[in-house]
Amino acid sequence: MRASPRSSPAPDGFDAVLGEAVRHMESRVAHVATSAGFIATALVLVAFFAGSQIPAIILCATVGYLLWYSCVSLLLRTGRFRPWMRYASSLVDVSMGTVVALLDLGVNGPAFALSAGGPALYSVGIAAAIPRLQPRLCLFAGLAAAAQLVGVIHFILRPAASSEMLATGAYDFYVTLAKAIFLVTTGALGMVASGSMRSLLMRLTESAVERERVRGLLGMHVSEQVMEHLLSGSIPEGGERRAVTVCFTDIRGFTRLAESQPPEETLRLLNLYFGRMCEIVAAHGGLVNKFLGDGMLIVFGAPTHQPDDARRALAASREMLAEAARMREQGEFPGLRIGVGLHRGEAVVGNVGGAQRQEYTVIGDTVNTASRVQDLTKALGRSLLLTRECREAIGEEEALEPLGAHVVKGRVQQLEVFGVPELDSRQAA
Repeated sequence: MRASPRSSPAPDGFDAVLGEAVRHMESRVAHVATSAGFIATALVLVAFFAGSQIPAIILCATVGYLLWYSCVSLLLRTGRFRPWMRYASSLVDVSMGTVVALLDLGVNGPAFALSAGGPALYSVGIAAAIPRLQPRLCLFAGLAAAAQLVGVIHFILRPAASSEMLATGAYDFYVTLAKAIFLVTTGALGMVASGSMRSLLMRLTESAVERERVRGLLGMHVSEQVMEHLLSGSIPEGGERRAVTVCFTDIRGFTRLAESQPPEETLRLLNLYFGRMCEIVAAHGGLVNKFLGDGMLIVFGAPTHQPDDARRALAASREMLAEAARMREQGEFPGLRIGVGLHRGEAVVGNVGGAQRQEYTVIGDTVNTASRVQDLTKALGRSLLLTRECREAIGEEEALEPLGAHVVKGRVQQLEVFGVPELDSRQAA
């Protein structure tokens, strides 16, 4: 049975993942068969050495079965297993019914061979093909079992039966044919079941591979936190209101820098700078929401709640300023100086955009205020400023310098801001 064709091409890696899943199922079947062969061989050996009159051929059959599946397991582990070996294994499975029937014939006669476990093992052999997730293999097992059943009964057991036994009709060709049709039907049902299992596995595999592909694409544009929220669908439509600490950064004199060198060099320096800053922000649990030219909009407390978001923002800001100074002093980014503004308050976080493209962002007066605080660092000659709302959330144990209330663009009320003296003494704006 062929799997239903997909309407779109399989994502990259689909065949590899599906193949690995099928090989895993084959390994499980081989493991079960090996265990069964080991147990059967052990029981026969115990009976043999206990003095039971068990033909040596039975021991040979169980050992042969064990050796075959031991080899299959080894080939699967070493990657040398080939598709045709599935059909050989299935043939071995169903042939165990023939082996047992022939053994019963030699020990107990044709009547016992017809009614004992041999014919029943054909169905077990067919069932062993189902978890291999190869629909045509199930049909092959059913046909092989039916052919062997007909051959054993009609050409071996029937000639050995007495006239009284033949008179019962148990060896009649049409009765045997009906049993064979039953085995073929079992194989067909196994084919349907295996095909359904394979189709489900293919859908699950395609979904998993596609999810990893989307994760890879999203990972280049959004943070791990936002990506997990987007994939989990936990972001409510219309966003959610929450308290966050917003951080704005800006490179001093960036316009003059861009005018004085080739754009390729400017881009290289920006990538170097942003890469270092992003690592610091991520280490403190922040979210780089946007790159704004040479600036960054960073959020702490979203998309996941952080009770200490203000402390995290201050620690990250200090580390970013220290890294900027190190890059300047070591010549990685000559003349690099940055300003950082922090403000804490309520904002709406969620997706914004249209049907074709959306972006996870933070919106509200808190964001605008943080931007104005960063602008104020230039006027006050400071590298880092934070508002009273941040100060209160951080606590009194931090040694911050009160700088009074100041008027900022777009706000009626003045903003009371604080500075960090030890940073400003080293990194005057």
